[in-house]
Amino acid sequence: VRVPAVQPKFPAMKSRTEPVEKWTGKLRVCRIFQETPEVKTFRLAAEHDMALPFTYFPGQFLTLTVIIDGKPVKRSYTIASTPTQLHYCAITVKREENGTVSRFLNDNVKEGDLLEVAAPNGKFTFTGTEADSIVLIGGGVGITPLMSVVRYLTDMGWHGEIFLLYCCRTTRDFIFREELEQLQERHPNLSVFATMTRAAGTVWMGLKGRFNAEIIGHLVPDVAKRRIHVCGPSTMMAAVVDMLKALKVPDELVKTEAFGPAKKPGAPAPAAPPKADAQKASEPAAESTATPQVAAATVAFKKSGKSAPMTPDQTVLDVADATGVEIDNSCRSGQCGLCKVKLLSGNVTMDCDDSLSDDDKQQGLILACQARASENIEVEA
Repeated sequence: VRVPAVQPKFPAMKSRTEPVEKWTGKLRVCRIFQETPEVKTFRLAAEHDMALPFTYFPGQFLTLTVIIDGKPVKRSYTIASTPTQLHYCAITVKREENGTVSRFLNDNVKEGDLLEVAAPNGKFTFTGTEADSIVLIGGGVGITPLMSVVRYLTDMGWHGEIFLLYCCRTTRDFIFREELEQLQERHPNLSVFATMTRAAGTVWMGLKGRFNAEIIGHLVPDVAKRRIHVCGPSTMMAAVVDMLKALKVPDELVKTEAFGPAKKPGAPAPAAPPKADAQKASEPAAESTATPQVAAATVAFKKSGKSAPMTPDQTVLDVADATGVEIDNSCRSGQCGLCKVKLLSGNVTMDCDDSLSDDDKQQGLILACQARASENIEVEA
């Protein structure tokens, strides 16, 4: 007798908007795995207890504070593990040659080390309650929040269709390949499609090149009716969003998360991808060579008692850095929300404000890393 499949309940994940208490403290690096020649996974556990001191949704991120050359530096990384694993969480970090924190983690951190962590944060989440199917499209190390979702849904025995479309350079850069192959064998509702952009000279019999609208439409039946999460470099996400528009996917079904370089203080901000929901791993970018602009406004920092001119290409955070005003920050791309500050007077514009809740906006909070002004403003910093 065939027993009908019953969609399981998710008692620990009642709602993707349900508040999760923030936690700050030290976690112990219990294991380190070399995923690819340039990528390592760091498993983080409680310093003394058996269980993690916080819970999180699949797709959320944590923020590390490390001391480099005597100075604290913060970076945010997606939790790649599943919330069903209560004893550790994991981040997967690509070593960037010019990346201050990614290089430090990959070159210096050892098993047994303690790391200062703040967690969790982020709205780029999926628990299985938001839709009856999910399409996950990722590039490079942008697979990490998508992998958290895949691990969680398969652990929970979710019966909805899961499509993972992943693009990387070569087979040596295919993160989590063996695990995904095993998960696909065990879970008939999981379909994994990978493509290599530099397959020449490698043994790869699958898709080659980048995804396009025709391929996505072919791999994912009825794609316009499905919820879609896109994560990767901003240029990759912008191209995928355009493809999804061509496939008639409604904007409200598409969620994105940027993976890429954090903006260097004073450098022009990169274009924000449409509907970005959270932040992922970020590292410093190259210095800007743009011609300096004439100041158009003044920023007054109330608590610090300081003020400084602000040019059109500067953000409040840029001016704060140059003036010696401390504003907490990590990603500098508008994704993590750590640089929230209250706007006391004046008006600002922001390329991305998705990490601000409706309550934040009602309270007059802005993102210092995104806020620009053409008139004098005052902030509570």
